Amino acid sequence: MAKKDEDKSNEKAGFGFGTKNYHKNTRFLNRDGSVNIRRLDGDFLGRIDVYHSLITMSWKRFILMVLSGYFSANLIFASLYYLAGPQHFGNLNHTDNFHEFLELFFFSAQTLTTVGYGFIYPQGAVVSSIAAIESMTGLMAFALATGVLYGRFSRPKAHIRYSKHGVIAPYEGITAFMFRMANTTQNELIETEVKVILAYNDLKTNQREFEILPLEIDKISFMALSWTIVHPIDEKSPIYKFTKEDLINADAEFLILFNAVNDTYSDIVYSRTSYKAHELIMNAKFKPLQRNQRGNKVTIDLRKLDEIEVLTHEKKQEKEIPKS
Repeated sequence: MAKKDEDKSNEKAGFGFGTKNYHKNTRFLNRDGSVNIRRLDGDFLGRIDVYHSLITMSWKRFILMVLSGYFSANLIFASLYYLAGPQHFGNLNHTDNFHEFLELFFFSAQTLTTVGYGFIYPQGAVVSSIAAIESMTGLMAFALATGVLYGRFSRPKAHIRYSKHGVIAPYEGITAFMFRMANTTQNELIETEVKVILAYNDLKTNQREFEILPLEIDKISFMALSWTIVHPIDEKSPIYKFTKEDLINADAEFLILFNAVNDTYSDIVYSRTSYKAHELIMNAKFKPLQRNQRGNKVTIDLRKLDEIEVLTHEKKQEKEIPKS
């Protein structure tokens, strides 16, 4: 018995979240797949990972940051040129202060990018030194930006879209926990595998429990269409006879771990998400996705991936009748 308990303890530790029972509404995985853990070690600078942030941030945020940095750098160097004296630049328009600064700003942009039109040119050691520093800064900055861009484009990623809600649906005379997922890009994912882990608070032991939920199908060779993941809720299921209120009281969270081989990169890609108990819809099923054939190709409308049908009491009873 002690050996069995030890094996069970080791299995729980393998999930990496421990067994401590936290307060209500604890979420280990965010919907975007990021781990909802904040690590503090007293070393603020040591926790800064610029490359990781630049690689993983959204494209919108990345482009905005690059444009902001480019504008700020030119603004700083234009200010330095202006403080050094506009009279030290040849062909500069000296009509008023605003136009002087504006032309120095554009001169800075030409120097930073090493375009160098040559219409305005520095005269003197001070402004020439600032221009030399700026040109070196531009070379280094654009080399780093090029590397980050390459890293973002070349980074293998599973573009998996998950249904907004999980459902508890009738299934072969019982019920089942289900969610739906699909590959949103035109590349192919092969040898796909999914694992569902249930995290919940055991109200008797006051510990956080982790259970791997057995699935109807946990591996497929090709993820060409959508994939509905099904966990039958039978007598062996840890949520057997649980109501939605029971799941909420237990602070249940369904952790989804997905991996596959991306044939474009010939590399393994991963995706994660989770469903909390309040994100489940009881007595509902997913509506079938419409598939059409155009020529020799089959098309599928992923815009309807989230569509569900809440079952009436009569439909639920009809679906739960076991097959004879």
